[in-house]
Amino acid sequence: MLPRALLALVLLALPLAAQGGYTTEKVPELGLAFPRARTYEPIPLQPSEELVVLYYAEKVPDDAKKRKRVRPDLSIVWLERGPQRAARTGSGEPPPSEGGEPAPAPKPDPKAAKPVDSIERFVETRLPGFKLGAAKPGKEREGCKVREFVPEPAKNAPATWICSYENEQRTIALIGQCDEKDFAEEEKIWRYTAEHLDISKPEAQDRAKVEQLYARKTLKGIEHRVDVRLAMVRGWKVEDTENYIVVYDTPDQPLVRKILRDLELLRIEYEKLFPSEKPVESVSAVRICKSRDEYLSYGGPPQSAGYWNFEDEELVFYDAQVQDKSHHISDANTFIALYHEAFHQYIHYSTGELPPHSWFNEGHGDFFSGATIRDGKMRSIGPNPWRVKTIQEAIKAQKHVPLRELLGYEQSQYYANPFVCYAEGWSLIYFLRKSELVAKRPEWSRILPTYFAELKAGYAIELAKLEEKGKSKDKELRAKAGLEVRKAALAKAIEGVDVDELEQAWKTYVAAIPEPKRE
Repeated sequence: MLPRALLALVLLALPLAAQGGYTTEKVPELGLAFPRARTYEPIPLQPSEELVVLYYAEKVPDDAKKRKRVRPDLSIVWLERGPQRAARTGSGEPPPSEGGEPAPAPKPDPKAAKPVDSIERFVETRLPGFKLGAAKPGKEREGCKVREFVPEPAKNAPATWICSYENEQRTIALIGQCDEKDFAEEEKIWRYTAEHLDISKPEAQDRAKVEQLYARKTLKGIEHRVDVRLAMVRGWKVEDTENYIVVYDTPDQPLVRKILRDLELLRIEYEKLFPSEKPVESVSAVRICKSRDEYLSYGGPPQSAGYWNFEDEELVFYDAQVQDKSHHISDANTFIALYHEAFHQYIHYSTGELPPHSWFNEGHGDFFSGATIRDGKMRSIGPNPWRVKTIQEAIKAQKHVPLRELLGYEQSQYYANPFVCYAEGWSLIYFLRKSELVAKRPEWSRILPTYFAELKAGYAIELAKLEEKGKSKDKELRAKAGLEVRKAALAKAIEGVDVDELEQAWKTYVAAIPEPKRE
């Protein structure tokens, strides 16, 4: 028989015996495994619950006299820190807003909901009245910083214990609550579970399992698709198309379906006008945020409805079904931005990653923004509603850029006067592609196809030269070669063209474009 003092110590060290032992709980979709007290049972969560991923509560005794005033429970909370991005378009800068004078960037709304991405924010939003207090640091485990809290509860609120595991990507916290008089006993149970928590990669982030999803599919860019899925924030969904992988946080399925369909239909139009020297094997990710706030936190320019991030090869948009009256952004604007930015993605690959002159690049992005897609077909391409009035007023006031200058503008020059230049670039492309007069003038009608062909061919030659020297990855040399290629392609495209005559015809044509109605 053990001495009484030693027996007391053994009993204190064995919370298992006091409450009936533990059973191992495994949740592979979350990458979690832990011992659950057998006296606790799993409780279903509301379908709308986003932060609490698992919830357990002590089993209620059949004998009403043995029931506790506050039923002890244990929640496991998953707080994801969404990835942050810096907004970039095809030319490396955020796009200007829709036509007209620059609107001031909206001031942060102090009432706007902040993301719940830390235990501090969770307590603030879900446990009002509680004071988190100072943390008791624990030993780092599973690559996570461990902190323990015993918050000061609000009046008449249950006693609470928190243990959080935190890394750069997320916080996983165990939160136990019970009546104050039961706290000492229940804390031992919660602590045992927390100290034996095993955190591994969630099933959706297991490379071998994700690769298995694609094993029998004939899609291109499998490696990139796998990387996108592995980096996906918990709660987001994903769809694959032939040329894109779309990740989304919006519940708006009709919007997602339309984006999936429209992207592939636009891709067909891009390929008709801008055939690549070789098949484009790259796949672009498309991210659809659930709200404007989420879009802005991800790097979206404040006055935009979408952007193309060429460094991360990602098109980013948000669900604007409910119009934001203060910023005049609706679904119609979302699709104008989608059609524009998707062009940047395609041209990036079809030219060998050489950005064309801005009038060609941004002008065509805005040209495709006027597309009308209905019933699964491209019906027409009309005027861009963001640009018509701006360029007409600029021409009338003689504040437009002379075409000879605009054609040679590099990106920094184009962005020095973006609202006029964007509208002028769009109107020049629209004129060259839509005017009957241009169709009758061979030297005008060949400007666009000649420029694109010379750009592709010239850059391929320059890249081959750099390859021979072992310098193909040198960004400075590639940029220098690209600059010379653009100049040569432009010179060839306007060879034999009276640019002053072209400008006069363009101004006459643009003045007669009716301003389209906004949806």
